Amino acid sequence: MSQPRAQLCLSLLALSVLATSAVKGAEIDARPPDRLSLTGADVQFRESDTSGGIGSLNWLHYFTPDAIIGLGAEHQYVEEARLNFGSLRGSVGYGEAGSRLTVYGEVHYGKGDDDGRDYDYGIAALGVSKSFSPRFSAQLETRQFDIDTTQGNLPKLALSYAWTPRLVTTASYAHSVGGNLGTELYALRIDHYGRHLNVMAGGSSGTADPSVLNLEPGVVLPASDTTQAFFGLGKAFSKGELQLIGDWLEVSDTEKVTITLSFTLFVGYRGT
Repeated sequence: MSQPRAQLCLSLLALSVLATSAVKGAEIDARPPDRLSLTGADVQFRESDTSGGIGSLNWLHYFTPDAIIGLGAEHQYVEEARLNFGSLRGSVGYGEAGSRLTVYGEVHYGKGDDDGRDYDYGIAALGVSKSFSPRFSAQLETRQFDIDTTQGNLPKLALSYAWTPRLVTTASYAHSVGGNLGTELYALRIDHYGRHLNVMAGGSSGTADPSVLNLEPGVVLPASDTTQAFFGLGKAFSKGELQLIGDWLEVSDTEKVTITLSFTLFVGYRGT
C-alpha cells in the first residue's frame, strides 16, 4: 500500500469520527462500554502436516454511540513464515434504526517474513451500509490489497435480512478489479442470537487469490478455486463475551483448518 493512500484513508477516517464526536458530545453518557478483545487460533494444514497459529489484541472505543474507533495488533505464523501487522478502524453512523447510514473504514499495515524473504503487507477498506427497514439492509465495500506481489481492488456487495429479531441471513458477492487478484466469491452467512447462546454458520465459494483468504503468510500462488465453511458459538456475559469458531478452507489442493477462541472484555461497563 502506498504511504500517501494509507495516510489519506487514515486522515478521512479520523476527521469523520472526531467531527461526529464533537457534534454529538451530549450523547457521551449513553455510549456503550469499550471492548478489549484477545484472540488466539490454532491452524492446521491437513495435506502437509504443517501447523501454525494466530494471536491478536484489539481495542474498540466509543466516542459516542455513533462514532467508533479501534486499534489492534496481530501476529501470524506457519512453520518459518511470519506476519506482523497493526490495524486502525473506525465507523460513523447517522440516523435511526430502520433508516440508518453507517460509513466505515479500516487500514492494516505491517511486514512479513517468508523464511528469510521480507515483504510488505497492506490492506485498506472503505465501505457504507444502509438499513432500508428494520429487517433489510445493504452494504457496499471496496478493499484495496497490496501484499508482496499481489495488488488489486475487491469491491463487495452484501445484503442482509432479519427474518426475526434473532435470525439474520447475509448474502454477499465480491469481484476484483485491476491488479492480479483474480477473485470472485459468493458467500452466505446465518446468525442466530439465542437467549443463552449465539450461533453462526456459513461459507463461500468461487475463485480467489490466497492473500485474500489469508491462506498462509508469504505464500504466492495464482488465483484458484476455493471453498470455505465455518461454524461458531458465542456466549455473552454481563461484562464480556466468549466466542469459538471452526473454519475449513480448501484452496486448490490445500486444506486449512482453523480453530479460533476469542474473549472480549467490556471495559468501563455502564450496565446499558
